[in-house]
Amino acid sequence: MIGVGKIRRTAFWMGLVLPIFALLATIWVAHVANGQVSLAFAAVTHTYKTINLLEDAQAHIADAETGQRGYLLTGRADYFALYDTAVDSANDDVQQLKSLVAGNRTEENNLAALEDLIAKRLAPNSADAAFKKDLTGQNAIALTDEGRDTMNQARGILFKMREIETDQLAMRQQQAESRFIFDQTVSLIFVAVTALSLIAVVAIVLRLEHLRKIVTICAWTGQVKYEGGWVQMEEYLKKRFDLSISHGLSQEAAEKMMRETKPSPAKTAKI
Repeated sequence: MIGVGKIRRTAFWMGLVLPIFALLATIWVAHVANGQVSLAFAAVTHTYKTINLLEDAQAHIADAETGQRGYLLTGRADYFALYDTAVDSANDDVQQLKSLVAGNRTEENNLAALEDLIAKRLAPNSADAAFKKDLTGQNAIALTDEGRDTMNQARGILFKMREIETDQLAMRQQQAESRFIFDQTVSLIFVAVTALSLIAVVAIVLRLEHLRKIVTICAWTGQVKYEGGWVQMEEYLKKRFDLSISHGLSQEAAEKMMRETKPSPAKTAKI
């Protein structure tokens, strides 16, 4: 049977350690969860920003091609202003995309192809040279075909880049969801462990209170008063603590028995 002092010490240390453990575990889980949520949010925001820039770049390239072709066909200054502004915006989009896709070799290659396309098809130098031409008839048709080809190539490159970013977005969202579920599971495990430990503490305290009850023993017969009657000690231990009882002989009792059974010298001499 576990001693009362040992039970008290166990209850004390469990009552002290478990709340501290629960507090530290909760702080750790909250810290890790917040860090993971922040990283996931940053990754998703990064991907959305990249996708939005890709859409802006496509719109600016379309405006640049329209302005260039419109000015070459009509000579109107408002078309050239549209072209000039759109080219600057497209180049700015490309520079921002470079920083966003840095480290992704596939996206870097796609962006390099897009930048090369802008430089070759929409560069101011090539437009200035074309401005001096008389674009009528077949020349106008060729220019229109060239603009269509430019936009088809740009759309193809941008589509591939958006497809990659969309796949990354889905993957990052799935990772964020999986991490959230993992953190929630760990938190529930800590709560369950803490609850079980507190139940154990309560059980120990109740056990301690149970053991602290006063037991009345008959000074004459050695019987124990239990539930309104008197029972033998063996029966009491069995009913109260479900203990199996066996009997032995102590050293003191054995020596006393030896002294009582050993014949005295007087009796030995008489015999």
